Amino acid sequence: MSEGRGPSEKLPRFVPMRGFGGGAGRAFRPSRGLPAVVAALALLAVGGLTAVHVVSELLGLPVRLVPYDQWARWASTTAWDDARVLAVASALALIGLVLILIAAVPGRGRMVALRTGDPDLVVGLPRRALARALRVRANQVDGVRSAGARMRGWHADVSVRTDLRDTTALGERVRAAVEDELARLAPAHRVSLNLRVHGPS
Repeated sequence: MSEGRGPSEKLPRFVPMRGFGGGAGRAFRPSRGLPAVVAALALLAVGGLTAVHVVSELLGLPVRLVPYDQWARWASTTAWDDARVLAVASALALIGLVLILIAAVPGRGRMVALRTGDPDLVVGLPRRALARALRVRANQVDGVRSAGARMRGWHADVSVRTDLRDTTALGERVRAAVEDELARLAPAHRVSLNLRVHGPS
């Protein structure tokens, strides 16, 4: 039989926001945390090494953490068409292209924007809360023993387990119920549904 919503299993709370300024803008802004941290650490390391070398040279106690002199001699005596120069230039160009793509391609925001009747009102729902709402709705379908859901980008992966032999009919009922829940919540971006039904083993 289906598992109804228990007393501790409540629908997620919505976060209403007017406009996109301040906290609303940060909530819906795509997150690029890991690339930003990597780039910041790389720039910090380069800046720190440069500062150490400059300050130590000014104090008359030069520190040679990086062999700048050897690199400068190699650069001045190596032709532009040398294979090593081309390899280094290609690697730097590739790194730059990756950074440009990371900056240009939108990331995934922390909140899912939901449509409302008020054009000036933005309603945000955390992705985990949206997945939880879909899981609760799938659990309410007759014949579902247990259900799980998670969001992967703009795809909702819903998995249900049942003791029924006719998993096809149950899958159709679960799909209809979950799609009805998505229609009720009305995400501003289309969310595709990937449903898996596991019958008795």
